[in-house]
Amino acid sequence: MRLKTNIFLWVLLASILPLMVLSLGAITYSEKQYLQEVSREVNASLNNIVSELDRRLYYERQMILSLANSVSMRQYLPALKSVTRGDPHQAYFQLSDRLENFLSSFQGVVPGFQLIRVLDSEGNTLIKVRFGVGVVGTEEGIESTPYAEEELDDRVFARQLSDLPLAELSFMLQPQSRWEADEDMRGPVMLDAVYPLVHEQYTAGYLMVSFSGDLVDKILDVVPRLHNGNLLLAEINPDDRDRDGMLLYDDIQGLRLSQTAPVPVNLRVQEGSLLWENIHNKPFGQFINDAGDSIIYFHEYLPYPNQLATWVLAARVDRQTLVAPFDQIRWAILFLVVVAIAISMVLANMGARNIARPISELSSYLKRYADGDHRSRVRVGGAREIQQMEVSFNYMADTLEHAREERDRAQGMMLQSAKLASIGEMAAGIGHEINNPLNNMLSLIKLMKRDLPEHEIKLLRDLESLREETLRASTIVKGVLNFARQVPPQYTRFNAMAWLQETWQLVQQAARAKHIECHLIADDEMYIQGDRVQLQQVLVNLLLNAIQASDRDAEIIVSMEERNGYQFIHVEDHGTGIDSKDLARIFDPFFSTKEVGEGSGLGLSISLGIVQRHEGQLRIGNNSDGGVTATIILPQAHSVNVSGRA
Repeated sequence: MRLKTNIFLWVLLASILPLMVLSLGAITYSEKQYLQEVSREVNASLNNIVSELDRRLYYERQMILSLANSVSMRQYLPALKSVTRGDPHQAYFQLSDRLENFLSSFQGVVPGFQLIRVLDSEGNTLIKVRFGVGVVGTEEGIESTPYAEEELDDRVFARQLSDLPLAELSFMLQPQSRWEADEDMRGPVMLDAVYPLVHEQYTAGYLMVSFSGDLVDKILDVVPRLHNGNLLLAEINPDDRDRDGMLLYDDIQGLRLSQTAPVPVNLRVQEGSLLWENIHNKPFGQFINDAGDSIIYFHEYLPYPNQLATWVLAARVDRQTLVAPFDQIRWAILFLVVVAIAISMVLANMGARNIARPISELSSYLKRYADGDHRSRVRVGGAREIQQMEVSFNYMADTLEHAREERDRAQGMMLQSAKLASIGEMAAGIGHEINNPLNNMLSLIKLMKRDLPEHEIKLLRDLESLREETLRASTIVKGVLNFARQVPPQYTRFNAMAWLQETWQLVQQAARAKHIECHLIADDEMYIQGDRVQLQQVLVNLLLNAIQASDRDAEIIVSMEERNGYQFIHVEDHGTGIDSKDLARIFDPFFSTKEVGEGSGLGLSISLGIVQRHEGQLRIGNNSDGGVTATIILPQAHSVNVSGRA
């Protein structure tokens, strides 16, 4: 993939794409919040409308109760009771005319009452007032009782009336023969109010009021349509299949309660199954219609106290009207993304030219390094990220070189250990074979000196020289045996400063002869975990080497530090140092840079073995300002078992 394409994808994925996702996410979140706010507003509006409807219907119910308990109605009750018993009151017509005039006047004041009827106990109409015009006794009934409407022979309706609770306003639907609508028109939009008229604890008849729906229309017509929504009012009546789901009011169809209209489409068909399902699951809420273009908010209301019939008031809001501004913002964001992508392509070309050159140079250095040129380092420059790559390459090269040196040093130590092990095995065998003749020679020399007369001075001197050389050879053999033996360390925990001071006391005589001073640098709280005697043997060897390599009146610095889980014991002198060609051989057995007779060449070999058995390292190197620094490296903490052995 070309660099330009990579840069373009980086810019797209790092900036444009996240910005687009965040912007669209913010718009979606804002849209959701806005729709929730709209939902709160519309639901609050529906609640206010329901409250207003409840107040108006309560007012109408109170007016009916006032009408039933009016003076004119109470004066008419004896005549009504006489009709019910079949013995008309002598002042029946006079009382009927008076009540009819009162009801006509009352209806003029309360226009919402479309029909006011006074019924006898069988449900026949005695007085009827419609639009301010009263009718009394135009139809002859049984036993010549004058009825305002045709005599009704409906036992079911009569039984419904007789079952009504007394002193309580009830609601019911009159028989279809009493409806004012044609057969192809919808029937009454509201249930009729019925109040039993009781005289002397006897139900004399009933006051029935039919509503025109004008008051409900006026309320629904004047309320604001939030967000250009449309209102819908329907009746849910599980007791009457024909009225269950009947539309009473609808802005879309222009349907009103007070208007005559053909039989409307049922709510189940008008709004689909979703509204029908929702209103049967919860009394209020919202949903999106089947077409997905409208949000329906609905609220259920109980207009009739003694009926299961309820009204559902719904507001239909065009969803596209609500989300249109957010859709416009989304299109604007997509347009800006397209512009940003075009700009990114231009920037990608420019960036590719500025980045390709240093990357190509870095690539060439990588190839040279792979071909074996481990000393080459790339020049740092260019963009910050390129600089980081160049610095990382140089760091990688330095690290690999350091690792290679460490590997070579480790391999050298492994070879040295193998060499020491093989020489140790050989030295052990040879030492045992030589040690016995040397002991015999010393015994013979001792016997010869005892048997020689004292005047044989020259012979005694020669025997003494032979004894000294034999002892020297025995010392060398003992060192060889100690080198080969490799006794495992006995771990203890001891104070470092006290141990350093004690060790220096062992070599102080040799240091005093050359007026050499020693500076001990260590924390009094430092402790060493190891074999005190063996480690002391190592430090004594290093101190003696430092003393022998130092000039008169010189100084030796012995310091100790802890870092990275290890303890470092440094012995630093300011002598002539070690020739570079001898550094690789200083740990070889019997190799020594001292004069003949000053050492056996086994001190550093034995010291190396002791330190390695302590799982440590022994390093010796020349100082930059002259002299040698020998360093003992030991693990800072070592596990010790109960017996004290590591």
